[in-house]
Amino acid sequence: MRKNKLWFRRKTYGWGWTPITWEGWFVTLLVVVIPIAIRLTLKALEVERSTQYFYAWASVPILLMGLTMICFRYGEKPKWQWGVKRVKMAHLDLAVSNYKESVRFYDSVLLSLGWEKIVSRIDHTTYTDGTMKIILYPVAMESKPASPKQLAFYAETKEIVDDFYREIIQKNNMETVKSSGPSGDNHYYSVLFSGPDKLILEVVYSPFYVDKEFSLNNLENNFDPYA
Repeated sequence: MRKNKLWFRRKTYGWGWTPITWEGWFVTLLVVVIPIAIRLTLKALEVERSTQYFYAWASVPILLMGLTMICFRYGEKPKWQWGVKRVKMAHLDLAVSNYKESVRFYDSVLLSLGWEKIVSRIDHTTYTDGTMKIILYPVAMESKPASPKQLAFYAETKEIVDDFYREIIQKNNMETVKSSGPSGDNHYYSVLFSGPDKLILEVVYSPFYVDKEFSLNNLENNFDPYA
């Protein structure tokens, strides 16, 4: 698997970058430490107090400019686009055959992952993470349309995957898929488990999952649907 060189990842919502490696955190920390070091050095030299603060604050915009340049060099590149702006998924509708059982299942899974159940009615139940909604609809099995085959949730650390497996999957006797517990490496670490209506769910830690250099994305195209 190709080693990724990124130090920063673009924030999912809003502007800016988030450090994802020790190098990224180190240069970010320097922006805080250097002005303090300047002020303490000038204080030790018995420079006038107003001058101490002047030079300390004057260094901040220079440091921020330098950090921004480093983010452009070692961070995930912004995706500039004219016209229609990039959008993110708004909601996912799931048709379920056993409505009560499904609501109880997704209560255990989604609420433990920080989602909120905002409405639960006879004809639908809605969950949200603040930006996206998952909506359950009860339907008869014979009229049930094709549903997604897998639903994956991103975790910010491997520890979250482990905690979810221990506190939710094991304690609720949920059936795991492919392995008996979380598995993978620092590039892709996840646990898969079965949900209602044969839906496979996954909680995954993968810091470079959408990067083009990530091995799962760095494959040669061999299918042309327009040929």
